[in-house]
Amino acid sequence: MSNSWDDMKRAKEESYFDRKNREALERLAASASNDKPRPSPITGEPMDRVVISGVVVDRCPTSGGIWLDAGELEQIVDLQKTSATPGATTGESMFDKFFAGLKKL
Repeated sequence: MSNSWDDMKRAKEESYFDRKNREALERLAASASNDKPRPSPITGEPMDRVVISGVVVDRCPTSGGIWLDAGELEQIVDLQKTSATPGATTGESMFDKFFAGLKKL
């Protein structure tokens, strides 16, 4: 038997998460529309956006410094976990490829 109190709580919970999802999508759309390059914290000049191993990172062209946005380190770690073969001890890891990509810049 359905309880009207439980139905009300469920409706409020769904409404809350719908609102939070809309807010997150609005923030995401606002950040995506901001195509202006970020200034380097070291030199102040515009940084380059570089894709390394499928992750977009900001790189200062003068200092070579690399900056990761929120969640990008987790993406790199998740890529490492999914690309790692269980029990494999040889071969190049995703981190090796990532850092090799940084050296080429």
